[in-house]
Amino acid sequence: MRFWPTLMGDDFHNRLCGKNSRTVVFMFCVAFLLAATSLASAQDTGKQDFTKHCVGCHGTDGKGHGPDLYILAGVKPADLTVLSKKNGGVFPFQDVEDTIDGRKKVPKHNRFDMPFWGVTFQQSGKEFTPESEAKAKERIDNVIRYIETLQQP
Repeated sequence: MRFWPTLMGDDFHNRLCGKNSRTVVFMFCVAFLLAATSLASAQDTGKQDFTKHCVGCHGTDGKGHGPDLYILAGVKPADLTVLSKKNGGVFPFQDVEDTIDGRKKVPKHNRFDMPFWGVTFQQSGKEFTPESEAKAKERIDNVIRYIETLQQP
């Protein structure tokens, strides 16, 4: 007794498992490649924002030794390459997102050493609209995906 005929019909089974199965496999491969390309593009965009906005303090390697530290007396940027290591081998995506956004954690004195990118990345003239919030979150998430690539084993 076959499972497919009773649930989806013989025609569906024949199309899925017959000559059209190549089409299904092809479509799956296309979807996979598009997803991989999208992720790579997000990382590239994140790297660009990281280079423009974060390297000054965190350095190109993310270890916290950026070229602007000489003007930031007393500021010690985090070593972004050990976030996973400090979190039991799991990258703390949400925690990093909250830290970069800056608006979700209770502000403390040293929190003001880092810009609130959730505000800075808002679209001019559309600040705090759902569209602007979504785009700011997307930029922050892309930076985080790039930071995730910097993690030490």
